Amino acid sequence: MRRTLLAAVLLVWIGDAAMAQPMGLTRQERNFIAEALADSLGERALGKLAQDRAEDEAVHRFARRMVDEHEMVADRLVGMAQRYDIPIPREPNLTAKAHMASLRDTPDGAFDRRYMAAEEETHARTIKLYTAQAERDGETAEFARATLPMLHAHFEEARTILADLARRQTQAPPSSGASQ
Repeated sequence: MRRTLLAAVLLVWIGDAAMAQPMGLTRQERNFIAEALADSLGERALGKLAQDRAEDEAVHRFARRMVDEHEMVADRLVGMAQRYDIPIPREPNLTAKAHMASLRDTPDGAFDRRYMAAEEETHARTIKLYTAQAERDGETAEFARATLPMLHAHFEEARTILADLARRQTQAPPSSGASQ
């Protein structure tokens, strides 16, 4: 009887300890958190650059939204990374770094279109990352599923703004030096 009681107490204690400690993550889940964090860092860096350089008001608003909304995403990811002792990236991913370098050298008249094209491309890639994670189980999958609608909205907005910029460019009056 004592052994049964001791075993029951031990099981309750182990169960409580297990509930207090976060369950381990798979390597894939840990990689998702690190990659998603680097993506969010990149989105914020690109957004800050665009807030400084954008000429079109819609592009400027979009850039501000990227900084704000990806900051919220990063906050949630940082919480998960800290809970599971995952190193937090200090720099954007390589794709964002390449876009940053390209955009810094872009002449003012072409910046808005190039930034929006970069946003469309990066969000398409990020949606693939989150969709793959959303098909799994666990906390990171739930996070991915909850974040995907926002990412799809960013992608569609980037696509719409880019199309609008292209339409306005083709509708622009011919330069004054052109002959008819």
